Amino acid sequence: MTQPLKPADMQSLLTHDQRYHRALAVLKGQWLPIIAEEDRPFRQQIAVADLQFAKALLASGSAKSTFDFTSYAGVQQLRQHFGNQLNAAAQQWLIKPYL
Repeated sequence: MTQPLKPADMQSLLTHDQRYHRALAVLKGQWLPIIAEEDRPFRQQIAVADLQFAKALLASGSAKSTFDFTSYAGVQQLRQHFGNQLNAAAQQWLIKPYL
């Protein structure tokens, strides 16, 4: 069963803003293009907000991914794939349901 997106999430989906591109990069497992596109002096890491929006996109059926946010094995696969590209808070958010 799909879950509807929140209004802010729907707006990002419809406008394909930077927030949407970041979440989609997580779902596709392709974070390096996001780093290359941003003009900040430090490397961008995946934040909790990116993961939450990615999870909402999956739950709404708006996007697909090989990563599974609903199982411990899926979360571990995601953590192994991205490694240090996930910031500390994102790492904690992913494993919190299993502690």
